[in-house]
Amino acid sequence: MTTFDTTGTVTARFNRPSPTDRTLLEFMYLKNGTFADPTSVKSVHIFKDTNQGSADNWLNLSADSTEYGLVAASSNASALIVFSGTTKDEADYNATPSGVAFKRSTGKYAVVLEDIIPWFDADTGAARTYYTSSTDLTAGKYWDIWTIVDNATSSTYVHSFEFFNDNIISLTEPLMVTTSQKLVQKYLNKNSKVDLHITSTHTVNNTNITPEVKNIFNSTILDNAAIRIIKLKDDMTTGVPYEETLAWTSTGVSINSDDTIIYNWDTAGKDVGTYELQVSSTFLDQNIMSDKFNLVVR
Repeated sequence: MTTFDTTGTVTARFNRPSPTDRTLLEFMYLKNGTFADPTSVKSVHIFKDTNQGSADNWLNLSADSTEYGLVAASSNASALIVFSGTTKDEADYNATPSGVAFKRSTGKYAVVLEDIIPWFDADTGAARTYYTSSTDLTAGKYWDIWTIVDNATSSTYVHSFEFFNDNIISLTEPLMVTTSQKLVQKYLNKNSKVDLHITSTHTVNNTNITPEVKNIFNSTILDNAAIRIIKLKDDMTTGVPYEETLAWTSTGVSINSDDTIIYNWDTAGKDVGTYELQVSSTFLDQNIMSDKFNLVVR
């Protein structure tokens, strides 16, 4: 489950959103290998992909232009919406659709596509409104082009997303899906802080479900991920055989587009030895509990 602020769920760009969904478009900015804040997020343009997978038709590619590589001024009129203005903190969202970008944490930003977003045309200053019911919004591919200012230099970062109209399916029998999971890391050096990766593989076991429906499960289907970590005692002959290092929590646990569950774990202050972790998640009416994975801090 992807959430934004405290206002309920949103659909992440990689989770087959439809034009009428509240769609979260995240943007992460890294400098020298670490998350960092640019001077400002100047704008976020949303365009349709009308050029067979290339966003060049929306950019200024005149070699002698001082705005080479930026969104062309002539493209503004074709934007479905342009998020601009002073970036706000996610906590300031307050369930009010807004034509600005929001800061989630250091180096992490997002805009939310939802119904009735007021925004301003950069060329004319006219007030405009983004409606999810617009006939311009159809199943297909789109661009979100972020213009970032850092050290007085503007740069564009082009990302893509896709709207779907087949994210609702009907079945005539119970869906049989088998999920297997695997911890990527086996050993960690003490005092390291790393993202733990638990990969997921899904198999649809129904023989009479069409490949088109099965392909839907190639996208993210897990929800409500949580993790627990315990340290196994070296001597299990007496007392409790383990110590709970991290009680079940969903805080800081995320799921990416491959249904890999990710948790950033800091081993500073942790004892060397063998730890055991387990993750849980939900899918439809099922609660998925992974195997228990051993992880050695050395």
